[in-house]
Amino acid sequence: MPNIFGFIASLNIKFIIFLFLAISLLAPFSLSANIYIHTDNIIDLKALKDNRGENNLSASTNLHALQKELSNIHFEYMTVKRSLQFMDEGKNICVVNKIKTKERLEKYIFSKPINLFLGRRLYQHSAYSPLSTMYSPDYQVNLLELFNERKNSQLLISGQISYGDILDEQIAALPNKNKITRQSSEHDSGIINMFSLGRAEFALLYPHRVFTFKSNLVARSFEIESIEPYALGHLMCTNNSETHALIDRVNEHLNSENSFNKLLEYHLNFINPNDKTIFEFYFHQVF
Repeated sequence: MPNIFGFIASLNIKFIIFLFLAISLLAPFSLSANIYIHTDNIIDLKALKDNRGENNLSASTNLHALQKELSNIHFEYMTVKRSLQFMDEGKNICVVNKIKTKERLEKYIFSKPINLFLGRRLYQHSAYSPLSTMYSPDYQVNLLELFNERKNSQLLISGQISYGDILDEQIAALPNKNKITRQSSEHDSGIINMFSLGRAEFALLYPHRVFTFKSNLVARSFEIESIEPYALGHLMCTNNSETHALIDRVNEHLNSENSFNKLLEYHLNFINPNDKTIFEFYFHQVF
């Protein structure tokens, strides 16, 4: 009898070892089908995970784009820089709300547009003296000329994002003394919160962010020279077969007529009524 029990015990040990090896070998293949959707905004992350986008433009539009993929994806909080590191390692990652740049197009793949944002404007905090009379609301500001004129003024920017090729070049040309760079995550909410407190005279903000800000932000705003009137947000993904398949499915969904109507409805919930006509004009051009 002891020999029988010993035999059974040895079988159990062998089975456990076999099972462990099988799980270890199969795990990478089972995980490879999962794609991680990154955001660096905590509020957006909660809305995405809860599948509730009614009070959040980013969440509502991205949940719409990904509505048929929710069983295959995982939403995660991650700084943009960390996301890019993981993407460069080939991991299955997409980042929400990314604009196309020449550098990014060489390395990553993009969905069709999911978000349309009216172009960033230059906002001046009302606590500072107004610009000269030449800077009317319709005047397009050249950043380098402005800071040559106001040598002690500072522009608040994020070190976590690209502002697009043209605006990135203009920012890079400014003297360092005229820039305050915020390196932390939560770049959108962080920048507008700092600006609202008067930490810098100028900031580059999207009009819809100012319109939906938690408190009334009193500031003067100006168009920026050479900047497109709108920016497009996409899913930006690692360039591999899994993410290619995801992008193809998302694009197919976005191409439907019903998708167009839904996306427009979601956007208009967060647009200043004064901008509605021009926004709809651009939206019909793009989508």
